[in-house]
Amino acid sequence: MQRSKLTQRQAVLSTLVLLVSLLAAVPLEGREAARLNLAIVVTDSQTGQPVSQAQITLQFHEPGKLRHKLISYTAKTNAQGHCKFPEIPEGTLHLIVTHTGHQSFGKDFDVDASHAEIEIKLKPPHPQI
Repeated sequence: MQRSKLTQRQAVLSTLVLLVSLLAAVPLEGREAARLNLAIVVTDSQTGQPVSQAQITLQFHEPGKLRHKLISYTAKTNAQGHCKFPEIPEGTLHLIVTHTGHQSFGKDFDVDASHAEIEIKLKPPHPQI
């Protein structure tokens, strides 16, 4: 009888540990990711001057959903080469920067509160042959 109770307790305890482990591993639907204000600065790689009116496209997947919805924002830099995107979720995003007279730029970035500013140096176009 004593051994039977001990085995039952072990089984119950094992089941609870398994359930807690499973719940911790599965992201909760609707769980909000931390958000930040992302600043982007675009300059010319040769002159160091700001690039005004560079087109910036920011793409990321909205976290916490069963199906990750792709979100895409587009904006242009101001006269100082700056652009801000408010309330962007922390995580990986894809950034595309284009401007007439420069090579296009595209790269994935991991952003969080300590990496909320991205500096881009646009290169001159390739010479035509």
